[in-house]
Amino acid sequence: MLPKYHIIIGAIASLILFYLTNLTITQTIIIFLSSFLIDIDHYIIYGIMYKNWSLKNSRKYFFNIREKWIKIPLKERKKYKRHIFIFHGIEFWIILFIISNYFPFILFILYGFAIHIFLDYLDLIYFKEPLYQKFSQFYVYQTNKKKINFNY
Repeated sequence: MLPKYHIIIGAIASLILFYLTNLTITQTIIIFLSSFLIDIDHYIIYGIMYKNWSLKNSRKYFFNIREKWIKIPLKERKKYKRHIFIFHGIEFWIILFIISNYFPFILFILYGFAIHIFLDYLDLIYFKEPLYQKFSQFYVYQTNKKKINFNY
């Protein structure tokens, strides 16, 4: 899903949670920020791949790749590797959940991540993409071994 929708829906969801629960303003802000800042892993991937830490170039790269990707027939998409988005997988979430036992504010980051992933799942379903790519990054790593790079 495009960042602007994550920001808008993350803001709406955070406000709803604020008004329906006993969240503090700080907790609400943490949920809101984490609902879209989880995508920092896209920026990290771009920076590592291209040795270019320009946020503008990273954004342009992922917008372009998305446009090309959705035009490829579903069957053909299966032969290409997927990016490993480290913050989007259950593996990272488990680590955060464990850490939240010592730092409870981490739970609010997880709430924001949950909002984000829910929206990503809607996007994946809409484009008929497999859900595993936003569930387990270890599984993405394993399945990438038999695939080729997607060069747009």
